[in-house]
Amino acid sequence: MTNELDRRVAKRLALRYVVASTVILAASGLLGMVLRWSQAVPDARVGDNFWYAMMTAHGLGTFVGWAAFAVMGLSWWVLYAVGFPTRGFGLAMARLTYWLMALGVLGVVVTTLIMQFAASWVFLYPLSFAGQGEWGAWATAIFSFSVLLVGLSIVTWGLGILHTVLNRTALHAVSGNIFRRYGISMGWGYLWPKAFATNPRPVPYAVIPLAVIGLDMIIATLPLAGLLVWQILQAPGWVGETDVLLAKNILWWFGHPVVYLLLFPAVAVYYWLIPRYAGRQLVAGNVIAIAWTVAVIANVLVWAHHVYLDYPDGTLQAQINTAMQPMTFSLVLPSALSLYSLAFTIYKSRFRWTPASTALFLGLVGWLLSGLSGIVNATIAFDVIVHNTLWIVGHFHHMAMLNIGLLIFGAVYALLPELTGKALYSERMAWVHVWTTFLAGMTVFGIWLVQGLDGAPRRFSVLPEGYDTLTRVSLPFVIVLGLVQVLFFWNVFQTLRGRAGAAAFDDRGIPVPAAPRDSSIAAAEGGLVLAVVVLALAAAVGGFLVGRATADEEAPVVPTETTPPSEAGGDVANGKLVFASEPCGSCHTLADAGASGAVGPSLDGNPNLTEAYVIDRVTNGLGQMPAYGGLLTEAEIADVAAYVVSASETP
Repeated sequence: MTNELDRRVAKRLALRYVVASTVILAASGLLGMVLRWSQAVPDARVGDNFWYAMMTAHGLGTFVGWAAFAVMGLSWWVLYAVGFPTRGFGLAMARLTYWLMALGVLGVVVTTLIMQFAASWVFLYPLSFAGQGEWGAWATAIFSFSVLLVGLSIVTWGLGILHTVLNRTALHAVSGNIFRRYGISMGWGYLWPKAFATNPRPVPYAVIPLAVIGLDMIIATLPLAGLLVWQILQAPGWVGETDVLLAKNILWWFGHPVVYLLLFPAVAVYYWLIPRYAGRQLVAGNVIAIAWTVAVIANVLVWAHHVYLDYPDGTLQAQINTAMQPMTFSLVLPSALSLYSLAFTIYKSRFRWTPASTALFLGLVGWLLSGLSGIVNATIAFDVIVHNTLWIVGHFHHMAMLNIGLLIFGAVYALLPELTGKALYSERMAWVHVWTTFLAGMTVFGIWLVQGLDGAPRRFSVLPEGYDTLTRVSLPFVIVLGLVQVLFFWNVFQTLRGRAGAAAFDDRGIPVPAAPRDSSIAAAEGGLVLAVVVLALAAAVGGFLVGRATADEEAPVVPTETTPPSEAGGDVANGKLVFASEPCGSCHTLADAGASGAVGPSLDGNPNLTEAYVIDRVTNGLGQMPAYGGLLTEAEIADVAAYVVSASETP
């Protein structure tokens, strides 16, 4: 049973999480626009290290600080709405989660944008310690501590979720055994009603994905917390280095389930809201329990598909990789069955089309499309080709923005009146925002997929010039995608202020649009929408023209001091920079570069190394060594070859 106090608690939790995550979206989304602008407009490029620092802040900010934080907050309201109030220990964990996340994100912002930490948003070990004079040990330590706070917030959220969903009264569980109660929360009562009996009703479908991810994230995050503590202690030199590949495996043991920290709570929201707008129960809901049983096991065991390229054939890890492929495919099951169930819940129903429900529907479309590109990533033969390209970036943004993002937008439009008692400020703005986000996002992320198939590398502050045309073509759509979010922020802000009056709801609990305002206000609102779009297009076209004009000009020659070229023409000093900027040190040992990788052959004192040999291997690759011929220029390859040979000969 729930009461008014439970309702107020759930409201406050959901609102605090959603408002804070929306602020983070505004900041990190702006960084994303600057990143693409810098790649497209040569005269507006930021410094390389600051570009990577912004990428680090943008990645963590949008993925965890916005998307994960928002759906984590929405989960508390969904649980209350289906009869699972958050109380006692669970409530304490929910509140602690908020502060840990807020402080962790603040620390990430400070260490990246101020202290210039730029080791990529996945902070692959030991990249965090390869500052090359751009950031120091303190930045690494504070960044690691900040991410540790974010990780702990995920653990406390998982504990709070499990405490809430295992409530015997809310579950209507016949047995008090905690393992039986967890089985009930997983939906096993639909499969084995006698062993996991409830009275008088079975567990609501929305509870099931939350029960899965609550447990999985605790299992996945604790090893990462240990790695982060090690990094914090290594920064001042209190402990030595750890094994690079072990660290990478630990990172991805967390890194894959954290994707489902976004998806599974989002699915809970879908399970709850889609039936409301359809006016019917979830179709084929009983079948879902089978899929989630697979998910709770496979979700924490498929980490190795992120390290397909890190191990040579014939090793134990390579065999594990092979096993990961079908296991990854098994995770398609909960997505496929959920999409089937949700689609047929909508099909031939009295579905109520509003900006909120349209965003939810388009989110389902985004879920399907991003899942299809994800199957490519999970297939080893394909992943070898696309792994280090913009294909991954396109897939990732497609999932985060056009699945989870649209779900968040739809849920906010649907639930903000319910949480605040105030009518949504403008449905017109919401319609423009939802459709523009979907169409601009499809265009931008589609271009990234195309560039990836053409070999465009990811995590490059400056793309090879052969990719400039599509980069500039995408820029107007990037700007439109970013600026149209202003409509969302303004709509939320004005709704919180109560500018449209008190909320009203129909018989299904769907918010009724506010009464039309006078024509002058409507005209002003339409003018605001038009002005935002026109300004976005004008800025985008201007940026494109500037980029095209400057691309045709010869860059001025600035005399610089360089080290003497080697016999083959390579610049040793620049080669050292190229070696450090690429993941060479994660696979090879080279004392001069501080590299201790154990995957490929050691480069120290290797008598087979000649510049011609290194140029051939770097250009064409061999075995697990990827080909960099399409990623680096001929001059850069010659430079790194000169450096490797020179450093290898150094006693």
